[in-house]
Amino acid sequence: MKSIIFYSVFFLTTCQLFGQSTTEIDSLIVLTYDSYSEYRYEEAIQLAQEALEKSEAKKDSARILKSQLYLLMAQQELNPATYDPKSIERIIPKLASRNLWKERARAHSFSANIYAFFGDLEKAISNHLSALAIYEEHEVPTGIASVYNSLSLIYYDQYDYEEAFDYGRKSLALEEGVGDLGRVHTSLNNLAIIFEHTGPIDSAIFYHKQALDIAFQTKNPYSIGLSLSNLGNNYANKSDLDLAEETLLEALRIRDSLGYTRGLAYTHNRLAALYLQKNQVNLSKFHAEKSLENAEKASEVKVTRMAYERLMEVAEKSGNARDELTFLKKAIALRDSIRNESNTKEITQLMLNYDFEKKQLLDSIQNAQQMREQSLLFEERLKVERNRQLIFLISGLFLLILVILWWRRYVFIKKSNEVIEAEKDRSDKLLLNILPAEIAEELKEKGFSEARDFEEVTVIFTDFADFTQKAQHLSAKELVNELNTCFKKFDEIIASHGLEKIKTIGDAYMAAGGLNKKSEVQAVVRAALEMRDFIIQRNNNPSTPSNAKFDMRVGINTGPVVAGIVGIKKFQFDIWGDTVNTAQRMEGACELNKINISENTYAEIQDEEGLEFEYRGELEVKGKGKLKMWFVFEKNHSAA
Repeated sequence: MKSIIFYSVFFLTTCQLFGQSTTEIDSLIVLTYDSYSEYRYEEAIQLAQEALEKSEAKKDSARILKSQLYLLMAQQELNPATYDPKSIERIIPKLASRNLWKERARAHSFSANIYAFFGDLEKAISNHLSALAIYEEHEVPTGIASVYNSLSLIYYDQYDYEEAFDYGRKSLALEEGVGDLGRVHTSLNNLAIIFEHTGPIDSAIFYHKQALDIAFQTKNPYSIGLSLSNLGNNYANKSDLDLAEETLLEALRIRDSLGYTRGLAYTHNRLAALYLQKNQVNLSKFHAEKSLENAEKASEVKVTRMAYERLMEVAEKSGNARDELTFLKKAIALRDSIRNESNTKEITQLMLNYDFEKKQLLDSIQNAQQMREQSLLFEERLKVERNRQLIFLISGLFLLILVILWWRRYVFIKKSNEVIEAEKDRSDKLLLNILPAEIAEELKEKGFSEARDFEEVTVIFTDFADFTQKAQHLSAKELVNELNTCFKKFDEIIASHGLEKIKTIGDAYMAAGGLNKKSEVQAVVRAALEMRDFIIQRNNNPSTPSNAKFDMRVGINTGPVVAGIVGIKKFQFDIWGDTVNTAQRMEGACELNKINISENTYAEIQDEEGLEFEYRGELEVKGKGKLKMWFVFEKNHSAA
């Protein structure tokens, strides 16, 4: 009886101690994720390591997996240079086998955000949808809202603001229903950022202020710093510079106290832009350099590019052309590494198809050779058979099969060669859409292309007046269709005059003459006149919607440029130099539906028959001082 009582007490005590131990581990895991969610990554790492040690001591595989997952997530967020979605994805099947659905959904969401950071939107969206399916199955509104928020940011980065708004508002509605103020702050902040690009700016400020109020309620310094930084930027956009400076400096103080390099990079960059507006160049340079320093520490490509652009503006303001060109090249390299991603992926896919078809062809030849060897061996065996008639019959049937197989192989190899040639032709055409023919040939032969100096190139810049305001009255699809109509016609005009299209940036269009032969200034001017006439005729057409009637400005300049390819894989042909900058300044100083040319261009074309010129005098140009300018028209032109 005494032994029974002893073992009963021992069993109950053991169960109680074990229960207390697992409860302690679960508490550590919950605290780990809470610290991670509030961006206290170092604290989250310490808690996860402690939970992992206790779980391993208990040999509790489920809690080991949870601890490992949150430890990896916190370590990678603390140092973005270590981002590795593969390490997270390797844990997901183990989580699924243990039915740890909540951790599996969080792992998918984390992987999605990392893939989005690297620009792989297909894998990002795939992981987000996997997380969404889990949250919907288990009816977790906060999880569904977090996925909606992430999808909103992806559409925002792709300039699809309509879809971004839709997901952002659905996320906010869910989070307000739950009453989680931290999550509501995130949704309000994201909606405000979308308004910064679509307008009106007062709506962006309204949502940022709401987010700031919640940040103060939750006493979250990270959220307070984020909202203050965004508000300061909006005040600057509204030209309330003193209030913007006060707000951004307070955001900088908070983010500096947190040691948050990514946030510091953004806030320093916004201060650099603000001090340029206030014409305080030295302060602007200081904050631009600090922005670059913190962006590189955080491995944040987007704000690194922004820092280079800001330093370029400072150099331009200071009259330092060498530094201006240096920072311009660095900014373009980072910008084009993102913008040309879709073209590069298409080329890569074509090459993969090519390699696949080539491998199929080699396999077919090898199989045919093996079949031939087998047939010879079989024929030798038939010779030793006594029944000659049976041998001839079997040989005949086998040869018939062999002929059929050989014929099928021949047809397959022929089709494979045709497919390979077609894919190569597609690759060549795609390459010629991106680069001039001479550069494309050099790239295919050598694998690289050297930069070139051109002594006389004529650069043309166009853009649409009040484009941002008009774009607000068009849906995303309507806006793209209208721009495509204009730019498609511009492409046809540029090609018909033997000129080279360089790029489009938003509503701006850039082309040049003289890159493949001696500069044809007349061809550039004639092309500009045709482009202007197309826009005027389009605006006069009653079938053109009133909110899609764009007025354009055109600027032209002639002089030396540097031309070459930027980047290694995600490359783009571009040109640089003071000639390009001056052409852009000519466009900026132009009047609506007119063509403004520089003194250099006028000197080349002033005697051209069929053209008239209107001298505008010497006008003040940003960063250039006073420059002489002329309007150019066709003779006997009528007022536009």
